[in-house]
Amino acid sequence: MPKRATIQDVARAAGVSVTTVSRYLNGRYESMSEKTREKIAAIIAELGYRPNALAKGLKAQRTETVGAIVVNMSYPFCVGFLRAFSRTLGAAGYHLMVAESEGDAKRERQLIESFVANRVEAIALQTSGANNDYLEELAREMPVVLVDRAFALPHAYAIGTNNRDASREIAWQLFDLGYDCVVYLTEDERGIPTRTDRLEGYLDACRVALREPVVMRVRRGDPASFHEALARVDACAHKARTAVYTANGLVLMECYRPLRALGHKVPNAMGIATFDQPDWADLVDPPVTCVRQPVEEMGEAAGRIITARLRGEEVTAEVLVVPSTVAMRGSTGRG
Repeated sequence: MPKRATIQDVARAAGVSVTTVSRYLNGRYESMSEKTREKIAAIIAELGYRPNALAKGLKAQRTETVGAIVVNMSYPFCVGFLRAFSRTLGAAGYHLMVAESEGDAKRERQLIESFVANRVEAIALQTSGANNDYLEELAREMPVVLVDRAFALPHAYAIGTNNRDASREIAWQLFDLGYDCVVYLTEDERGIPTRTDRLEGYLDACRVALREPVVMRVRRGDPASFHEALARVDACAHKARTAVYTANGLVLMECYRPLRALGHKVPNAMGIATFDQPDWADLVDPPVTCVRQPVEEMGEAAGRIITARLRGEEVTAEVLVVPSTVAMRGSTGRG
């Protein structure tokens, strides 16, 4: 028996979003061109798509479900955010559906479409930025909250922290502690505003301190890229007192043991610091200097925005910035 065509099949064949097909099926043509309508109609006829009668009957009912897509569910930032987000939604009577994109744009798109097909009433996500056109369209239909990503999308909300200011502050404090060289380890920042802002903050501190920036780009899961970066750190540390500052806790987790294996005494010869607060930061000796992001506050804020919107209340602030704090610890000689 041939497989029954789904709304996702129609959207994929027509080159449009599931939301657009859904609007077509419900006779809401105001935001689509005649060409788009004709194409969807042709694909529906070609595939023999028939909307599920039960689903159509249930469409008017509320699912009281909200979707959340994060990059890495084991990452402390994501764990803290999801916990606070779920708690806030639960208090308002909503359930949370969670998925992990692994930072892959294609997988992210599939997850969003799956959530839409399962009739979630709102979505919060750490987006790659590659699906912004679709998210902008979706935000016209339901509350969409971008988490830790400062993309400017009409009708969507964004919650983040003061990445540039906090990054500038921690880098400046490293120079102020007497580290002559601060090596910045980051993943490719292109297309990710969070990474760009943290890099710019580091560069700001270098300009103020009159120090030459040393930026090394690494790829998580690629030992060769880390080997090259750590060779540069080792070379710097043999010449001057050096600190390593990583753009996030995942980068630090991948390079922490190799850094310590270089043999430079921490914190006297080499300092270690990171944006984010890994859950193991207090368990190593010395504890790691870090930028503490307000993950609980961000999760609660996302929950409040979504529940307010779903109650029909107006939410005026489309971009919310919750400040981070710098925690100087033993890994840099202060704490």
